[in-house]
Amino acid sequence: MLFNTAQFAIFFASVLLVYRLLPSVRRNSWLLGASFLFYFLWIPSHLLLLLADIVVNYALMRAMLRSNRPRLFLTLSIVFTLGLLAAFKYAAFLVESMAPMTGALFGASLDIPDLLLPLGISFYSFQIIGLQIDCYRRTAEAPDRLSRYALFVAFFPQLIAGPILRGRELLPQLERGGVLEPERTRRGVWLIASGIVKKVLIADFLLSPFVDSVFGNPGVASAPVHLLAVYSFAFQIYCDFSGYTDMARGLGCLLGFELPLNFREPYLSRDPSEFWRRWHITLSQWFRDYLYIPLGGNRIGPARTYWNLLVTMLLGGLWHGAGWGFVIWGAAHGLFLALHRRFSGTGKDPERPFGASDVLRVALTFHAVCLLWVFFRANSLDDAMLVLGKIFAGSYGVAWPVLPALVVVLCAVLHGVERVLRLRLPEIRRWLGMGPLGGLVEGAALGVIAALALAAGGLGSDFIYFQF
Repeated sequence: MLFNTAQFAIFFASVLLVYRLLPSVRRNSWLLGASFLFYFLWIPSHLLLLLADIVVNYALMRAMLRSNRPRLFLTLSIVFTLGLLAAFKYAAFLVESMAPMTGALFGASLDIPDLLLPLGISFYSFQIIGLQIDCYRRTAEAPDRLSRYALFVAFFPQLIAGPILRGRELLPQLERGGVLEPERTRRGVWLIASGIVKKVLIADFLLSPFVDSVFGNPGVASAPVHLLAVYSFAFQIYCDFSGYTDMARGLGCLLGFELPLNFREPYLSRDPSEFWRRWHITLSQWFRDYLYIPLGGNRIGPARTYWNLLVTMLLGGLWHGAGWGFVIWGAAHGLFLALHRRFSGTGKDPERPFGASDVLRVALTFHAVCLLWVFFRANSLDDAMLVLGKIFAGSYGVAWPVLPALVVVLCAVLHGVERVLRLRLPEIRRWLGMGPLGGLVEGAALGVIAALALAAGGLGSDFIYFQF
């Protein structure tokens, strides 16, 4: 069930109604059952894989905490979890990459396995590994019951596409139970509305058809069309993914839980380092804490720091998908981070105020990110080169498509407005709720959002990050 469908609305309304009627001591058990049902309704057989991941890793965690050789059990947990992820996500890529070599050496072809990627496996695998490492380091308290550990892994609002949670973020909340407060509920409703606008109205209705038409036939249309398609995809993937996160956080609020912020207007970043502290924040922090710093971080000299950045982002590209486009995308981001560190030093606070001198920095960073999105979106490396070739070698002395250009400008403006809304949203919500008609005004605003989403259609479109 997609968050933006009537089926999920019925499912969640039923879960929420019973959840709020139950005594607090029974609510976690109800949520765990609902989470397993939610996953079961996607592909029933994949629930068995999720359960195996949970049971095996919980057993290894308990053994790790009791053993005088904890590193052994931590290693077994990581190998088991990454082994499952690799088997489903990278087996076909490895076989396909090795096919030319095996054909030349042995004159034989390898069959490419056809495995359907379990939804959310990239996200919940990293969540499992992060908790195992935190418990090994004693920076998080291990769950004292299998049921609580299972709910930490399978919590359905964020199970499919994050945000990637840490033990210290969710486990204490699960222990005390969801805190149901009117203001948190109200904030949750607004987050869900925000996610619907981003996903349904902007990503699906305004951007997706144009992007699909251009990337489905690369090199055919004019250079301006290709350039606008790249800009459009940049905003599409942002609105799609951040829209999911907004809805996940909103659902969490309605259940009484706080989920972390995952995006902070990433296309307003002034440098590559700032971009990765604004885009998919929980994944960036995961790679920093569990890969970049253990590799040595910036503690072993400049050359090693640049290498660590490159390796981290290269693996980050592979995490997103098994394909050479993702490898190039990750490696290029690693190179940009290394170059930025070499010539500009460490990153600054991403929330610092903007100045006139930042306009050029934002424009350069945005265009670098957009060009790399081509490798992320294109169906193959050949398609990516056709798109880039059209952008850099094509003629711009032709008519520009008016509607796609206006949509891109609208998205850029809304991206700036979003920053203001994020920083001022509590104040805006208070203003909407003031006076005797405050509730009516706020309800009408939410009703308009819902009506626009229904009118736009596209309610059944998958979220882009579901495939990762």
